[in-house]
Amino acid sequence: MGFGYLLLGYFMAFAFTLADIYFFFDIVGGALMLVGLSKLSLHGKNFYRAMWADIAYIFLCLGRTVLIMLKMIPADGVLAKAFGFGIAAVSLILQFFILAGIYFIALKVDLPKEAAHAKRNILYLLLYYFGYIAAMILLPYLGIIGNIASLAITVFGLVILILNLILIHSCYCRICLEGQQSGERTPSRFAFINRFNKKVDEVFDNAYLRPKKERKTPSENAEKAEPGYRRVKRKQKSKRK
Repeated sequence: MGFGYLLLGYFMAFAFTLADIYFFFDIVGGALMLVGLSKLSLHGKNFYRAMWADIAYIFLCLGRTVLIMLKMIPADGVLAKAFGFGIAAVSLILQFFILAGIYFIALKVDLPKEAAHAKRNILYLLLYYFGYIAAMILLPYLGIIGNIASLAITVFGLVILILNLILIHSCYCRICLEGQQSGERTPSRFAFINRFNKKVDEVFDNAYLRPKKERKTPSENAEKAEPGYRRVKRKQKSKRK
């Protein structure tokens, strides 16, 4: 349905960039999210909007990386910071529409817990980006206090990242297309995509495909007697008075 690609892409795009360690993780993550969002866009307008925001995110990250690698702009220059503001703004829009899409699709399939978590995460997301942009503007003027505030915002961003990953994984486990409740996935015409889907399912232990286990009754859990033997209940000897 797309949540698997979205989960992996979201992790790659935002987990590594918290520590300014790139190696094209943001671009590769954005590309994986694009695959997932293109599938999810068929089931909600917010996912369609997130898909276009993701395209803008990929182009901004790619443009900044290329310019820095070609040494056309310094990594700490004004233009690089302008790219940083642009990427932060697009990231906010992207994640907002992802969470909004999850909120409405969770309501549609009667998952109130996931819907409530999506609504909560939207609030946390807005608070984080407000603090992030304020820190980018005021950090040079705050000294040690600015360093402490920057660390606190980074930790808060990590918490939001974990909460969003848990939410997306929960959707991956509980939401599937009609007719796929039995665990069958529609195969792709591309062999490498089928191989990738198989690896993803192995990573998550086929979580969303696994049917509920039936609880056995105590009699079923009891040890079965071997063939040819019969289990008897011994009478307790009465105590002599």
